[in-house]
Amino acid sequence: MNVTLYIIGGLAISQLAFMTFFFALYHRQHLIGRLLALYAVCLICHVLTYLPVTHVNGVLTQVFYRTATLAPAILWLTSRYLFVDNATVPRWIWALVVSYLGLRTYGSLTIGNAPDFSATYVMTYVIPQFVMLGFSGHAILMAFQGLSSDLVEPRRRIRVPFIPAMGVLVAAILMNGFIRAAHTYSGVALPIVPNEFLFGYMFLITLWFNVKVMRLESEALQVIVLPREQQPVRLSPVPSATRKSDNTAMVQRIFTVLREEKLYARPGLTIGELAQRLSMQEYRLRRVINKELGYRNFNQFLNEFRIAEACRRLELPPEQREPIANIAFDVGYSALSSFNKAFKDIHHVTPTQYRDGAHSG
Repeated sequence: MNVTLYIIGGLAISQLAFMTFFFALYHRQHLIGRLLALYAVCLICHVLTYLPVTHVNGVLTQVFYRTATLAPAILWLTSRYLFVDNATVPRWIWALVVSYLGLRTYGSLTIGNAPDFSATYVMTYVIPQFVMLGFSGHAILMAFQGLSSDLVEPRRRIRVPFIPAMGVLVAAILMNGFIRAAHTYSGVALPIVPNEFLFGYMFLITLWFNVKVMRLESEALQVIVLPREQQPVRLSPVPSATRKSDNTAMVQRIFTVLREEKLYARPGLTIGELAQRLSMQEYRLRRVINKELGYRNFNQFLNEFRIAEACRRLELPPEQREPIANIAFDVGYSALSSFNKAFKDIHHVTPTQYRDGAHSG
């Protein structure tokens, strides 16, 4: 019996169990809370599959394996709902999850994990492994995408360290599976990451996450797990600085600079560039836009100015024959598709429909 494996595995399970109970007990009413709890359960099941003492029951072992297989998909869902405001999940994603889980179940019940590299093995093991790697890789990508425009400070604190660290963990687990299969099939001894190292890594990043969560104030934690339908993405359809706040002068200054200098029309404008123009610290600007105006994302904040200007031009009779693409580029968009999506998100009609309605009325 590998005592070290049991000790380190037990440490990892202890932190994952704490994470599970914390989110299941205190944040189960929120989608993110349920996903984080489920993800921890998936990792617990993965650890258990490598502890021989848990293999006394074949049915229970299959439950552990299949639950562990869900980890990449749950990590992807967590990353998407946590970091993408107003995120939706296409139906084909759900179909992909069900498909790879079904294929892995079928393969384990019929041919096991013996790498004969037959068509059945490739279909039920190799392809699902690549799909799971894809989920893990995209989860990491989503954590980095939008980092610069994220205005929610508590979310920014865990955006980069947690999801990428967990994504690397899941990817390493999956790559170990490929390497073991290749070794069994070819007989060539290839280096793999020892389970003791993986479990130790799992323990450390989960411990870090648990400590980080415990240090967040209750209000900050609620911001992270807040359901999507309750997130205050924008304050009003048209930017306004009339809301009473302790930073009224600062808010007014932000609006004045953006409107008078039309900085919003600069493609790729970053919050750092705006902060530099306002001669203020970037973190203070993030806090004002988030806390005082209710925005969670800097690009959504800019969209209000850009779409407001686009609407003004679409309503002008002289602009009736102006191509909509030209208007989109003039107000700061580098792609017509991005402009159309932002316009429809705010006004629920396309720019063409908006212009036709404005001139027909």
